[in-house]
Amino acid sequence: MDANKVVCKEFCMQMFHQIQDDEKFLDSVIFVDESTFHVSGKVSTHNCKICGSENPLVCLEHVRDSPKVNVFCTLSKEIMYSPFFFLETTITGIIYLDMLQEFLIPQLDEDDQEGRLHFQQDGAPPHYLGEVSKYLNTRFPGRWIGRAAPIAWPPRSPDLTPLDIFLWGFVKDRVFVPPLPANVVELRTRITASVAEVTPEMLRSVWQETDYRWDVCRITNGSHIEP
Repeated sequence: MDANKVVCKEFCMQMFHQIQDDEKFLDSVIFVDESTFHVSGKVSTHNCKICGSENPLVCLEHVRDSPKVNVFCTLSKEIMYSPFFFLETTITGIIYLDMLQEFLIPQLDEDDQEGRLHFQQDGAPPHYLGEVSKYLNTRFPGRWIGRAAPIAWPPRSPDLTPLDIFLWGFVKDRVFVPPLPANVVELRTRITASVAEVTPEMLRSVWQETDYRWDVCRITNGSHIEP
């Protein structure tokens, strides 16, 4: 078994025991992530799966180095939070930390009166800044999942998070329906509208899928799961 599979299995085993001890554990997890959207419709499928609703034989011409936006999304089993659009084209650890402190955490504070939420982020470089880890250790002591976190997130595991399993594909499938956005303003408008289409029923279904995938990963010794 390669090293990445070992880490994935260990994580899913840990989650299995957490859920065995507290059946509401997965319900308490808040998942976050960023994604890049290009006006031209250029899409990276590395971390998301897209099920197209249009004719798969239609070819779209993409513009090289077209304008883009970096968007941050947060979802829980019950809530799809409004997206955050970074003004910067490159996200650093400091920019990411400022967003957490000024935008996301104040919203989570309102929904976490009992201090039960668990915060998940992947191992992207901005997430790994020392100041980010210190802040999350203060805000979610022992209750956050990520790189060098109290609960270690396995690297290269987009098949285990609701954003990569569902959200980014769902949004991009709607945003990039021809005619493509004319500019960044229209692109942001489409993204916001698409995120607003996510219903509580969808989220509950995605949480069931996430639970299933974690369990399959555990049983299959850390293997990745295709859609």
